[in-house]
Amino acid sequence: MPLGQPYPRPKRPQSESAAAQAAQGQHQQYQQTPGQDAHAPYAQGAYGGLGPYAAAPAEKPRSRKGLIAMGVVLIVVIALGIGWGAATLFGNDSDGDTVAAPASSETKSPAGEDSSSQSPAESPEPSKSPELSDDPAKALDQLIEGDRSSVKADLNGKWVPQLSSKKLGLEAEGKTWKEKDILAEHQELRDEYPRVQLVWSGDFASFKEDDFWVTVVGIGYDDPEEALSWCSSHGLGADYCYAKQLNTSGGIEGTTRLQD
Repeated sequence: MPLGQPYPRPKRPQSESAAAQAAQGQHQQYQQTPGQDAHAPYAQGAYGGLGPYAAAPAEKPRSRKGLIAMGVVLIVVIALGIGWGAATLFGNDSDGDTVAAPASSETKSPAGEDSSSQSPAESPEPSKSPELSDDPAKALDQLIEGDRSSVKADLNGKWVPQLSSKKLGLEAEGKTWKEKDILAEHQELRDEYPRVQLVWSGDFASFKEDDFWVTVVGIGYDDPEEALSWCSSHGLGADYCYAKQLNTSGGIEGTTRLQD
């Protein structure tokens, strides 16, 4: 063998060479790319394909419409919750609670009277005539008898608004008065104003004559000016309404007060 020539490499046995090539090919087949999980079998290999257990693609981000819909639902749920809480809170406070409107100090009666000048016992409704006889004279007696006890019990010594006084055969207002005329006038006043009552002048010492049917408002005042205020508040002038004191004893002196 000439000097300087390398010794020839001994040939491997054919079986050994084939085994080495097979091992090298198997190593290349399972060689991993950078970043790939070392424990994931059948990952992307020498042939560039995906194995049967390759990782699933990353989930796509939610669409904008889906996020908006979720936001709207959340707002509605919050609003309903607030509304339910408010209804529960304020509803429970008002249950059984009845909030009333404020009373006016200038409340008027059906005839326009200021309630502050009235007696607390006054009824807001006009006085209704009871069922009466068809005979005017008997009907007048029924009214007198029906009102007498309350008039004497509640109005003795009090000032009342007097609306009319008539007697049989009186010539006034362009006619001669009869029982039917006296009855008709009294019933008209009784239906129009509250607490109207019929008084027989003979029952009280404060009348000059004892044969008059006198129509009064059955509200007793301690001051005659209060009775006159009732007259003016109902638009009744001096010729139709004045203050009269009802007394079962004494005389007539100082028991009448006229409007100015």
